[in-house]
Amino acid sequence: MKSYLLVPKESIETHARPGVRGTEQGERVLQRSTALQFLISGRAPDMLRSLGLHSATLPGRLPQVSAPLTPPRGKRKAAGKRGAKAEEVQVAASEGPVMEPPTAAEVGTYRHMPLIGATMAHFVSEQAERIARAELDKDFEFIPDTVHLTFPGPVAAGQVGPRNRGLSSLVNREWPEESGVSSAHAQGIKGAGVMLGILDTGVDADHPEHQDRVIQFRYVSLFPNSPQNPARDVRGFDPDGHGTHVAGIAAGTFHGVAPEVDLYVASVIESETIRTSLGRVAAGMEWLLHQFSRPENATRPAVVNLSLGFPVQAPPGVSDMEYRLNIRALQTLVRRLVDSNVLPVVAAGNGGAGTAGYPAAFPEALSVGAVDFARRVASFSASGVVNQRPVPDVMGYGVNVYSSTERRCNNQAFYERMSGTSMAAPYVAGLAALYRCRSPDLTALEVRDLILDNVLKLPRTAEGRAGRGLAVYR
Repeated sequence: MKSYLLVPKESIETHARPGVRGTEQGERVLQRSTALQFLISGRAPDMLRSLGLHSATLPGRLPQVSAPLTPPRGKRKAAGKRGAKAEEVQVAASEGPVMEPPTAAEVGTYRHMPLIGATMAHFVSEQAERIARAELDKDFEFIPDTVHLTFPGPVAAGQVGPRNRGLSSLVNREWPEESGVSSAHAQGIKGAGVMLGILDTGVDADHPEHQDRVIQFRYVSLFPNSPQNPARDVRGFDPDGHGTHVAGIAAGTFHGVAPEVDLYVASVIESETIRTSLGRVAAGMEWLLHQFSRPENATRPAVVNLSLGFPVQAPPGVSDMEYRLNIRALQTLVRRLVDSNVLPVVAAGNGGAGTAGYPAAFPEALSVGAVDFARRVASFSASGVVNQRPVPDVMGYGVNVYSSTERRCNNQAFYERMSGTSMAAPYVAGLAALYRCRSPDLTALEVRDLILDNVLKLPRTAEGRAGRGLAVYR
């Protein structure tokens, strides 16, 4: 049994076709819609369905493709130019899930994800896999869903003090005056109207830091395209506490940088192993874009926080070619966010100098390193140059940051100080939400430039360790 992410080769190499920007009134609005799709991506589910694979498509508004475009085996016509009408599919939306019951002769399952332009396929039948490869290899990369990603987990902040727990929120937010957070809040700018997406271990929706809001939440299982264990929308939970801490920094009621954002959290990282896969991240991103693209949300500004990563070199047991495919596909997913006018904010990692990895090293990402509250670069904060791109772009407060973590069975809630670039990234994501709240007509890339242009310099810092400087709100 093998699982793959089928990604159109053209989408890996190029940007999606953007929707129309601008109106007669001069408004600068990018509406997230099917215009962002690569139409050729619809060939994959058509082909897989014809082979007998069962759909395990995400519930909600679902894409429906035209009649199968693939000629019967043995009668395949020569492919024309890419983008020709013969390869295009018509995309429409319908309500309700597509959940076909498995049979004893099941050959596999697939999940079409049109907003990121990819399809997940799990083959039980080796014959079905061979036929699918023969039919789709020309236009699609078959990317094995085997390489594990991890998040830059919290680290001991020995230079400042030990991690400690509290049973209540602090009297005031700890963000220094120089951060601009208190100034923004005094002006009534707290993130209202902005959507903030988080891909992490989850979020405890009943923690005091989060219980006064409705959090849209999705659990993405270890086998995201399984109809027996489908990804599902439930009340937010978090067995680990990392995602709850991240959400508290970005948007917590008592400690968050942007407490009035609308939160969308996908649990894609397993709490026991602190690992995820490309397929789970893809399913999480598809769900986020699905939520962001609803009619009531299609023109609203959005930010996504990603605290997960690949090292630069292939891990043991993974070939360089397979690893490069995973990296290219991951970059395609991050690019889909930017194409959809969503700003991706990514933790740089906790390996120290010379350890920058992906997705922080992608030019589409806003990568974040960590400093303490005295503006000193944390020793663990990752940095480096990858493919001529320096990492990080900016710094955020990431040492001994106080935020929500978990609740016990008796409902006793805990807060904890944690350190890591995973803490610095949601601080910057919160700042991005404040900027997008103040100026909702700015594009994601314009907000990125705004953050980069309004930093505090960090004197006496080794070259390449601190990016442009400390991100603040001005």
